[in-house]
Amino acid sequence: MGKKGFYSNWMMYPAILIFVVFFIIPNISGFYLAFTDWNVYFIDDMRLVGFDNFQKLFIDNIFWISLKNTLFFVFVTVMAKNIIGFIMALLVSKASKFNTYLRTVMFLPVMISGIVISIIFLSIYNPETGLINTFLRSIGLGALAKGWLIDSKFAMSSIAAMEIWQWSGFNMVIFIAGLQSIPHNFYEAASIDGATWFQKIRYITVPLMIQSFTMTFVFSIISGFKVFAQVYGTTNGGPNDSTQVMATFLFRSFARGQYGYSAAVGIVFMLVITLFSALFLVFLRKKEIEY
Repeated sequence: MGKKGFYSNWMMYPAILIFVVFFIIPNISGFYLAFTDWNVYFIDDMRLVGFDNFQKLFIDNIFWISLKNTLFFVFVTVMAKNIIGFIMALLVSKASKFNTYLRTVMFLPVMISGIVISIIFLSIYNPETGLINTFLRSIGLGALAKGWLIDSKFAMSSIAAMEIWQWSGFNMVIFIAGLQSIPHNFYEAASIDGATWFQKIRYITVPLMIQSFTMTFVFSIISGFKVFAQVYGTTNGGPNDSTQVMATFLFRSFARGQYGYSAAVGIVFMLVITLFSALFLVFLRKKEIEY
């Protein structure tokens, strides 16, 4: 083995060690713990209980509420972030100083942590002094003022709006890269044939950007299922568990010292994310066009 081979192998070992210690071992341990009754009250007495944790999970009403809320959150945010991000990309795709400034402004929310976003929107959604209700009252639409985070009818949608506002700029960046990769002669040929702007978008831009949509959809699905900070920082699952999502449900189980049960929740959580991500990935891969 030459020196280059020797050094390249040694450079891999720290990364492999970190991956094994912080990913492989915890996941294997999690699978084992999911079949035990390990909890904070009998921390030294861990017993195998088979599928009891999973049976308990599937008859837990709060689990089904959290799953329903998570699926709602994923659907709304995935669609909105991709549509808004695509529109934003179309508006600022041409290179100019002003568009560069707009891209920066649109991308800035991505750089803010979820907890900080939660604090900002707690103020905006305040029923009495919040920006939204104050504005509605000032233009004579006080009847539309709501308790955005304290009314179970609007709380989940309000949290979804936070996610959309924060992450649409991330999708915009990916879409801009996709737009810039499309050969300009396609649009020139369409113009010669008399195609309108909308027809160019429908028949050229969208089909040739399926790869970008594949990436943004999968990222959006994964981030949607993993939503935690926005819920924890605003409603903490309330009111009356109406905004409970899978991540907060898992966190609550772990915080109560139900380690085996929370491991079972984590496994189901991982399987749901994998299933939906794989389905969308396979579906969109079939739609991709080579050019």
